[in-house]
Amino acid sequence: MMAQPRRSVVEEAIDDIRLRIRRGEWGLGDRIPPEPELGRELGLSRAPLREALRALVHAGLLVTRQGDGTFVAAVNESEIALRRGLQGADPHEAIEVRRSLDIPAAALAAQRRDDDDLARLEDALDRRRAAAAARDDVAFRDADIDFHRAIVLASHNQLLAGIYGSLASSAEGGWTSRAGLNRAAAVVHDNHDDLYEAIRDQQAQEAMLRAGAILDNQTSDLTQSPVEQAPA
Repeated sequence: MMAQPRRSVVEEAIDDIRLRIRRGEWGLGDRIPPEPELGRELGLSRAPLREALRALVHAGLLVTRQGDGTFVAAVNESEIALRRGLQGADPHEAIEVRRSLDIPAAALAAQRRDDDDLARLEDALDRRRAAAAARDDVAFRDADIDFHRAIVLASHNQLLAGIYGSLASSAEGGWTSRAGLNRAAAVVHDNHDDLYEAIRDQQAQEAMLRAGAILDNQTSDLTQSPVEQAPA
């Protein structure tokens, strides 16, 4: 019988990290341990660990944010396939898909949110307001996506979180129109604040209405300015 080829240290590290993600040791959006700590856990030196992490980033399971660390971008390969299929999707169709996800997720979040969920939502809202005031398109987009992802995470439905994470990752710059940034910069309290308050106060029906209103605005923004795309 032919002997199986010996697997490299890097391949074993890739499988170990992938298994930890699948088992839920690190959830979608979680930051994995810093390299020194992870290297000690896996018994790896710096070079093979970095090679394994690069491979997982390239595969789409992890994402590296400069200065922040490495985060779980997908829980399994099926999410990655979905994300790639969504790339380049028509923004109007993306909003239609979001409508089927955001509204029920808002209701579930209102019913199931805990203190950690509320803290994530507050942080994203604070960053969103600051970015709007500074007219920082990139930071505003990132904070807005983080806010909506935090709502889905607050639903405590891992399957829904995985699907939504794939949609958000593929939409990025086409998340909505520039009018959303201008609208947020012009007020101190908008539908996103109302949605947060409904989730905080566990008002599921109100949360659904506010989530729908946000998507109504984004649909209108895209219709009025279909060419100029920016985050909101």
